[in-house]
Amino acid sequence: MPRGIKSCPQCNKHCSAASRSCSCGFEFKNNKKPSKAPSFFQERKDFIKRMLDDGKSSDYKLDIMTASKIFKSFNNDIDFLSKVKPPFKLQGSIKYFLTKDGLEYLKRKHKEFYYKPINSEKMVDLNEKVGEDIVTERRKTLRDFLDE
Repeated sequence: MPRGIKSCPQCNKHCSAASRSCSCGFEFKNNKKPSKAPSFFQERKDFIKRMLDDGKSSDYKLDIMTASKIFKSFNNDIDFLSKVKPPFKLQGSIKYFLTKDGLEYLKRKHKEFYYKPINSEKMVDLNEKVGEDIVTERRKTLRDFLDE
């Protein structure tokens, strides 16, 4: 069989390799393997790469252990940990996130990531009158004011 051509098992006609169905109505099944989710190791590796701003790690083993501790403290929350990034550049290691300030920063960012404001919309109809009018007597001139 030439390259770029496949044969239909129902009518034995030749079809292009990209076609999904034959003219006789036979549907070719997709032989591609489904893409799998990133592995345990790959998630941590991507986390380190993003935190170091694509820089090299000075102690890769220590950074993997640090990333595992961070993932464990946030219950492997991939949605959050795949998007968080420090506001400054880290030099060679992500050990900063094990310190009190580093954990505080991550916790604050976690709260910001999942914050949903309370929707308290109040509808006010500006055409309807609400409340009573306050009638006050106005002074017309300066002379009237001074005479009193």
